[in-house]
Amino acid sequence: MSAPTQKARPFWHQPLLAELPIGPFWTGLAVASAVFASACVVLWFQGTGWAASQSSYMAELNSDSWAAFVISLFIWAFISANGLAGKRNLADLTSLAEQIRGVDLSDLEQALKPSVKRQRLALAATLIGLPIGAFIFLNQRVAGVEGLGYFDRFSPFALWSLTATTLLTAAVLRWVVLARGEVHGLTTAMEDRIEIDLLDNKHSEVVAGIALRGALVWLLLAAILLLLFVWQPLNAVLMVTFAAIVLIAVLVFMGPLRWMHTLLTRTQKRELASIRSEIKAARAKLQAGGGDADSAALHLPGLLAYEARIRDVSVWSLDFGTLIRFLGLLTIPVLSWTGGAFAERVIDWLIG
Repeated sequence: MSAPTQKARPFWHQPLLAELPIGPFWTGLAVASAVFASACVVLWFQGTGWAASQSSYMAELNSDSWAAFVISLFIWAFISANGLAGKRNLADLTSLAEQIRGVDLSDLEQALKPSVKRQRLALAATLIGLPIGAFIFLNQRVAGVEGLGYFDRFSPFALWSLTATTLLTAAVLRWVVLARGEVHGLTTAMEDRIEIDLLDNKHSEVVAGIALRGALVWLLLAAILLLLFVWQPLNAVLMVTFAAIVLIAVLVFMGPLRWMHTLLTRTQKRELASIRSEIKAARAKLQAGGGDADSAALHLPGLLAYEARIRDVSVWSLDFGTLIRFLGLLTIPVLSWTGGAFAERVIDWLIG
């Protein structure tokens, strides 16, 4: 019996995605533009403006407006990349349901509904994310400034940044918990009655695509966070945050693969048990002799060959091509043009 479910509380941006006909990309861009505009208003109100005091290669943005730009870009990626990946994943799951015997689309939809327990965990993650986001911002604010207290010279823009960072961190952690629950829900809903054709690897291609797509979203977020290192002071908290996002990308990549591994393993065990039962029956007929012995002798080699074939089927959807593509995605934050600036800042920080 599946866990009870209730109507999920949507992310703050999901009603926009549902109501606006412009799609995830433009919806995310509109929200990000509004967020950046609000930051510019705050900067104008406090009298600092958004432009740098002197010409620079950072498109004339000062450190505050650059931070606002990165936060807005992060929000755009959170809405747009996640929305686009979600639509494609749903299409892939629909095609996957057509390839799996014993499961239909309604089973997948039911499994994707968050249980009461999962929603409670998501609420807890949201509440935990609030102080974590505040901690990240406050430590970043005082980094590199000798003697500056967490709330010294706390400007209106600092309050804007604290609010944006806190809410965004809470939303991201809630997203992590709900996404992890979806994979668990799909596994528990399907693993006991799944029937996958072990001789057809189409399901592996679909799952590999979902895994790579999920990792790409997180690595895009990591690359955007890396932009902060170009203009903001470097500190251990921000480095740990960057490493945590990359780690989540790895876990997100492995999640669908482990899910399919569980289903394939269970299917393989059931198939092997069925084949070995037939082999024992054929061997018993062969040993008993009589009219059924000739038929069993003809049938037994095929059963043995089929058993060997099923036994040798890989229960992992991770092939060499998928692994190479994932390793290529890992280089997105590292090989971007900000990677060079990050490396320079790390060296300067280490040598003092």
